[in-house]
Amino acid sequence: MNSGDNHRRTTTNEVPPFGFKIPGGFAASYNRNMKQANAARSLLLGESSGVLSTISVDVQGYPFGSVTPYCSDRMCRPIIYISTIAQHTRNILADPRVSLTVVEKGGADVQAQARVTVVGNAGEVEAGDRDARDRYFRYFPSARQYERTHDFQVFRLDIVRVRFIGGFGEIFWLEPGEFMTANPFSAVEETRIIQHMNEDHAEFIDRYGDGVPARMTGIDAEGFDLLKAGIKVRIPFAAPVTNIEEARLALIEMARSAS
Repeated sequence: MNSGDNHRRTTTNEVPPFGFKIPGGFAASYNRNMKQANAARSLLLGESSGVLSTISVDVQGYPFGSVTPYCSDRMCRPIIYISTIAQHTRNILADPRVSLTVVEKGGADVQAQARVTVVGNAGEVEAGDRDARDRYFRYFPSARQYERTHDFQVFRLDIVRVRFIGGFGEIFWLEPGEFMTANPFSAVEETRIIQHMNEDHAEFIDRYGDGVPARMTGIDAEGFDLLKAGIKVRIPFAAPVTNIEEARLALIEMARSAS
């Protein structure tokens, strides 16, 4: 692990799926699409809040924006936790069409920062889907106190299209199939990895907290997430992983590099 990792984007995997041969004239387009999807997805995975825009009920037909924490589900779709008494929830229940705009943090000029807008339909997650709820609470532990108050519910944004702006000349749309990628770990596997890392390799995790105690909250094909003093920190892998063994080897190599 590189303790000084300041990478904000996951390294692009330009290798096509095994057994898939790209026609010569299509190769450049394929790799460009891969890079675009990775850049947009990395930004969404790297941040933890955005502006949720809904269609207002009270000011009929007008957009209504509100700052909303989010995390992602196992297909990289945003998950939000909102109260039925909130204005944006009332708007969603009347019209599920929404967008979530996320801006890269850290720059003085907000217009120079990368941003991604996920356009989709918001729908309540079924009560039996504990995975989405548990995942959200790992990223936002304090939100658990609202579970029995104010009638909070978990909603998922089913993606229609994604708009990414990464800088001058780097502006494009992505379709859901281009943007979404499956988490290679089941809920049980992810929980096992998180518990193992937090309980048996706390010193490894804390290195990424720069001296501040941290805890792993999630892991996927392209990296893992920590909470450091309540703030999300995204650590990308050097290359995507597809199973537990590859994740184990990647984490071992990162630990060796950091020692």
